[in-house]
Amino acid sequence: MHEILFTNSPITIIFSATALLLTFAFPTILGQKTGLKRFPKAIYQLMLICIFWNTTSFVGSIFFSGPNINLAAKILFGVQALAWVQAGNAIYHICEDSLKLRRSNFWRLLNALGAANVIAVTTIFCLNESFFTQFTILGIRPFQEFPYFKVYSILFFIFVVPNLVLTIFKLTRNTLQTSSKDVMQINFYATTSFTFFVLFSFLLDYVLPVSCSFNVNGNPPVFLQFHQYSCIFLAILCGQYFTSISFKNKSSNWLMKSLMNQLSDCAFTFQPDGRINSSNSAAQLLFRMSESEMKMHRIQDLIPNILLENEIFRENEKIQINDEIHTFNVSLYKYRTTLSTFMWFLLLSDQTKSLFYQQRIKTLNSQFTEYKKDLTRYQDRLDCSEKKFKEQNNFSSTLINALPFQFWSKNEQGVYMTQNIMDIRSRGNLIQTTDSPGKISYGEMQARNNGLSNIHTSYENERHEEISEEEANILIRENKPAFIYNVQFIPIVAGQKPYKIIGLKQDMTEQKRLERERDMLSEQKRIHSRLEDLGTMLGGFAHDYKNSIGAQIGFCELAQELLKNAPTDDVPEKTLKGINKASELIAEAHKAANKAKDSVNQVLSAIRNETSIAPKPVQFSPFLIIEDVIKKLSLTLPTNVHISADNLDHELQIVCLPAALDRILSNLANNAIFAMKETGGTLTFALEREEVKRKITHPFSDPIEKGVYAKFTIADTGSGMDSNTLERIFSPFFTTKSPGEGLGLGLSSALRLLKDGNGRFTVTTTLGKGTKFNLYWNLANEKTEDA
Repeated sequence: MHEILFTNSPITIIFSATALLLTFAFPTILGQKTGLKRFPKAIYQLMLICIFWNTTSFVGSIFFSGPNINLAAKILFGVQALAWVQAGNAIYHICEDSLKLRRSNFWRLLNALGAANVIAVTTIFCLNESFFTQFTILGIRPFQEFPYFKVYSILFFIFVVPNLVLTIFKLTRNTLQTSSKDVMQINFYATTSFTFFVLFSFLLDYVLPVSCSFNVNGNPPVFLQFHQYSCIFLAILCGQYFTSISFKNKSSNWLMKSLMNQLSDCAFTFQPDGRINSSNSAAQLLFRMSESEMKMHRIQDLIPNILLENEIFRENEKIQINDEIHTFNVSLYKYRTTLSTFMWFLLLSDQTKSLFYQQRIKTLNSQFTEYKKDLTRYQDRLDCSEKKFKEQNNFSSTLINALPFQFWSKNEQGVYMTQNIMDIRSRGNLIQTTDSPGKISYGEMQARNNGLSNIHTSYENERHEEISEEEANILIRENKPAFIYNVQFIPIVAGQKPYKIIGLKQDMTEQKRLERERDMLSEQKRIHSRLEDLGTMLGGFAHDYKNSIGAQIGFCELAQELLKNAPTDDVPEKTLKGINKASELIAEAHKAANKAKDSVNQVLSAIRNETSIAPKPVQFSPFLIIEDVIKKLSLTLPTNVHISADNLDHELQIVCLPAALDRILSNLANNAIFAMKETGGTLTFALEREEVKRKITHPFSDPIEKGVYAKFTIADTGSGMDSNTLERIFSPFFTTKSPGEGLGLGLSSALRLLKDGNGRFTVTTTLGKGTKFNLYWNLANEKTEDA
């Protein structure tokens, strides 16, 4: 039998529509019955979840019912699954709010994981349903039949059932631990009702379908159908429970008792069965009982002829109390405490004292007339003082709002008392609020607790969340919003600690940007000056060095000629091997001298501006250059550094200047070896063919367009770089080496040669873990595409 996600049963559709209407009406009904204007956020959240759940079920039953499960039905079913995952979390959240429990981050994480898993499972069902039906473990396919029921049931038991079980546990524990009979009664009602709805839904949605082999009255079951309807009743139950606990714990009960104690008449509150809940001091004095003794009686024990049926008001009612007859005006009122519970309020006004009170009122009226005259004089003085105070307050407010920086003040408890307009625009109106402990900075604590004025620099992102200087530099480099502020806390040292404080926050973003541009221009001016001096010196040096290179090439050629013509007869084998080795070394020296000659010629051509005689790029296999660079590096490689070059594609062909590629790779490799000089590590070379399918952008290089490239990788496991160093490594004369170990021209010259050869690069680095350069060179006979 095939599964169905939504049923077209008219009964189910009617139930879903009825539940939807009930969910919409419940907040209004609950507010009217209890008088509460606002409920916790979790109750509204549960209402919205129920609306969402019933709406998706209603839409699915009308448009996507039946055994043919299409893509839209799968998506709608997954969206519905998000609702019941969120419902379990919302129910437990209401339990925490009602019992004054601290919200744990674990449940927020569990809720997020539940939503993520529902999305992942729904995506797999939409894209490849056979993934679950063909899933095999220990030779068994557990999801081959009824995959939707089984997979989503696993999610239900992992992410929803723990919330429901823990809610029942918390309610049960609170019922057993409370000392109040009223609270115990409310908790017992809520616990039993909650447990009944959960077990009843579990019985109909899981036990019944499994016991019937997923064939209920000839039809396959609908997943969590009864849980959907029970969720409405659980929401109503949660609302009732919260209002009941709120009445018992919050100020309503306290206010009722305070008003009762202020009355000179006897006042009682008692349960619908007549059990006395509270009484004021006048009632205790009249009946000569303490409040605890009163609670052991019913109202019928004290006033036998009272009937708890309707609200009443009777005048001159004679009641016998302690063998004395008293005349009272009796008022009986019913007031509701929750949606389903109420209490009685009884007021006994003693008429035997009415004449005394009337005379007392006349005396008080005459005294009130005199007091009223004095009050008029005092009011005139008060109006004059209030006018002066308002003028001073307006002057201070105008001055504070005119300040060109953010201003605020806090009292001894850390409550915001003053904010100017600039601070309100930036952070919102915080008057009469406090910051959470995690948002109070160390400087503010020093000012409040130790009376120390301090100033520090704060870095913030576009959401005005405080970040580190390193993160701010990264945002600035990526042209993203970043703000820099000078924040100062000034204590008002008076009285005892903690002190009131004044906060000042000045935006330094533009000033820091101008300082940064000034420093960059100064650095560029210094670099240009040094480059001019270097160019002048380089012209003379290149001329002399060319002559020396020519002599070296000549001597190498003479040495090769002599070794070539040397007799080999009767020469020992060991000597012959030495001659061959010397011949190889001379050949390498000859090759290196020729490369140096080409480099000097390029320098002289650049100085003379002779672009027409510049060497032309050639097509060759770049792995040869890599092997040549590795061979040169091996001669001076530190013992704690190793070279890995296992991934070199010998088939790739590129077009460029071999000497330029040699210099680029040599400079990058030498820097990598220097970074690993102290700690050791591995220098990795790689050459492979790579297809760039999306345009790559990098803050230090031109964009890499889509296309096919020869990708060079030079990676080390050295010390890495921070963002400030990474930003300046391509600047001429910048180096992190000690004086005498480097000029800071290696990477800048490598970058120039790379751009001249139409190459691109990316660089990634992690402080303490190493750096990796990726060079992208166009393959011969292949072109890049526009992004």
